[in-house]
Amino acid sequence: VGVDGGHSNKGEGAITHLAQPMAAALPECEVCQEAIPLAAALEAPCSKGCGRICHLDCLQKWLISSGEPSFEAGPTRLIDCPCGKGVYAPICAICGLALLPPAKLVPTCAAPCGRVLAHVQCLIAAQGFGARRDCRLCRRPWAL
Repeated sequence: VGVDGGHSNKGEGAITHLAQPMAAALPECEVCQEAIPLAAALEAPCSKGCGRICHLDCLQKWLISSGEPSFEAGPTRLIDCPCGKGVYAPICAICGLALLPPAKLVPTCAAPCGRVLAHVQCLIAAQGFGARRDCRLCRRPWAL
């Protein structure tokens, strides 16, 4: 009821609900500019944590096409992040740190997945503790 005793027109023709929030957009690969549907930890995020991400496949293609030496050899040059502080590097599935050269790395599960990587030392430690984990991508047990 309005102030003058009549019915209030408040709400008629007015927007009575808030717009639904839009779904968050997927992050884009800084190299190919395509969407990254996987978690950042399964790709190659900036080693300094600025939030930028590169597809692991884009990083691997770049390493092959640029003629870089073996990752474990040491002088491997990864793709620089535009933040100027880091490089795009895969993340160790065990300790959560960037896999930077000259780190020795291994996949935690067998083909056809083989995309989830870890430091060799971390995998040895996990084996020593008898740790059992499933791959975050393919959901199969790690090949320890």
